[in-house]
Amino acid sequence: MTTIERIGPDTLPEALELLLATRTRRADTQQVRSYRAYLDQGPLNWEGLQVLRSGRVRGVFFAMLLPGRSAIVMTAVPGQHGIESEDQLEALQRGLEQLEPRKLHYAQILVETPVPELRQLIEQAGLRHLARLHYLQRDASYPWADPPLEHEADWLTFDERTYDEFARTLAKTYQDSLDCAELTGLRPIRDVIASHQATGRFEPHMWAVARVAGQSAAALLLAVVPQASAVEVVYMGVTPSFRRRGVGALLLRQALHKCRQARQRTLTLVVDARNTPARQLYERFAFQTLTTREAYLYRWGEGPWRCAATTPARE
Repeated sequence: MTTIERIGPDTLPEALELLLATRTRRADTQQVRSYRAYLDQGPLNWEGLQVLRSGRVRGVFFAMLLPGRSAIVMTAVPGQHGIESEDQLEALQRGLEQLEPRKLHYAQILVETPVPELRQLIEQAGLRHLARLHYLQRDASYPWADPPLEHEADWLTFDERTYDEFARTLAKTYQDSLDCAELTGLRPIRDVIASHQATGRFEPHMWAVARVAGQSAAALLLAVVPQASAVEVVYMGVTPSFRRRGVGALLLRQALHKCRQARQRTLTLVVDARNTPARQLYERFAFQTLTTREAYLYRWGEGPWRCAATTPARE
């Protein structure tokens, strides 16, 4: 007999054991505790379903609901630890249906090197491959990069008075982007800002619009991740008229400077594998790849699929 049940606080640990599992074993107690602590301390709501057959879990769906009306979905790998392809597909489809009344802009699945069975299952559920994302990091101090000089830019920090200028600048940076051009117009800019604020530890002084020659040229949004002793580049983007003028390098120098001021060891960011200019810039600044993930995207009530996602850092 097959049943579908909501995941609650009591059944969450077993679900996380399967969702965080490796090929050889389920997640251990410490991994599960750490992930639960992450869920409990952040501004995140979550929902989950599990498919049971003969009392055993055969499929798991889990979604973290993010500010800005999007969701990160986690799915177990079929063929591992008792997970069956048919039941996992059922869990994923039912879970996505359950989210539809929330009127989210999209849901996203991020997986490291998906096995063919998982890739097929994700696509059967209506998700489409978006991009390969590279997760990069470098030491904040070595090799050394000088902080920006005063004459190179004025840095406008984020608050209620500067909100509109941040919104306008962010919108301009999306124009002709190399990081999934279909992002433009996917979400209202207020939802974009809300989603960025929920990444890491939001501190307004870590967000800035760079004014060059009196004009708003770029946006740099940073977040401290104390548990990793890192500062994350949540977003960086340059407006079209200031591209290929060294502004991307200026933003990275500022990011490294702010990282050192925050007494964090490393600077991290994410880049779309297709964004060659940005990847070349990061290579010049000695960033190294930590891991690579494949991004899949789901949108409700959509006809022909169009690419859409939260955009990684860009030149």
